[in-house]
Amino acid sequence: MSHLTIQSLREMMKIILESPRFDRVLNKMSVISATPGKIVCEMKVEEEHTNRGGTLHGGLTATLIDDVSTFALLYTERAAPGVSVDMNITYMSAAKIGDEIQITAEILKQGRKLAFANVDLINKATGKLIAQGRHTKYLG
Repeated sequence: MSHLTIQSLREMMKIILESPRFDRVLNKMSVISATPGKIVCEMKVEEEHTNRGGTLHGGLTATLIDDVSTFALLYTERAAPGVSVDMNITYMSAAKIGDEIQITAEILKQGRKLAFANVDLINKATGKLIAQGRHTKYLG
């Protein structure tokens, strides 16, 4: 079982997402559920999240995959954030302004030195997969 409660996870995420650092781009994301090694978040796509084509920016998609998988890793027994060593993202469909998206990160394996996560971004209204990411972190 994780050392964090879901409330303390939400409070930690709030501090991170409201900081003046880059992670603030996710300040409109909220945690829906958390179990050890699995986090589900939601976010409404707004204009500030889009590219020139009016769809969810690929760089923001990568940030969602990075951050939400890190939160899932923090919500494990070891609670170790690690550093990224590899990320792979497959973009499958676009999310437009106003779309509600669900971000689900799950830790697939956590060893002594490496952790592996899978993250799905889904359009809540259609169930369509927007993007899928794999994230490997070095735990040091």
